[in-house]
Amino acid sequence: MRVLFAFGLGLLAGAVAVVLWFTVDPDFEARTEAVAGGGNITVTFDERALAAIIARELPAIPGVGERPAVDVEVLREGLVGVTFSVGAWGVGTRASVFLDPEVADGRLVLRVARATLGGLTAPEAVAALIEPPLQQRLDEAAGELPYRLVAIRTTDRRLALDLALE
Repeated sequence: MRVLFAFGLGLLAGAVAVVLWFTVDPDFEARTEAVAGGGNITVTFDERALAAIIARELPAIPGVGERPAVDVEVLREGLVGVTFSVGAWGVGTRASVFLDPEVADGRLVLRVARATLGGLTAPEAVAALIEPPLQQRLDEAAGELPYRLVAIRTTDRRLALDLALE
């Protein structure tokens, strides 16, 4: 009986040792994620904030109501999906445009990845309406200091823009 008990205890200790071996970092090094672009300011927009900014700009497009219902989805693959109502008083269709935020010469540029707008307008016109208010918020974050956009991250349903002050 003692042999069987000692064998079981050894088996249990071995199982615990294997689990600890695979879960505990033997080097005791922290695995922190470096900031992608080396920026020193990060401006983050969640989906609701993006929707509010975009809803303010969209009425400039003919055919879009005064207060369009806007839904924004920040996708992990780097795209920002914008869906909005076309028409007034709840009558009409839903249009969508998927934007790919990119860095060009240290500034934010929104490129159209795909769109279903019907005959409403060119998708580039929608991107052109959305880009200036986002760029304005980056300018406000930097204050009066010169900066350049160095990285864009789309994680946790947020659009994060990293700025490096010059």
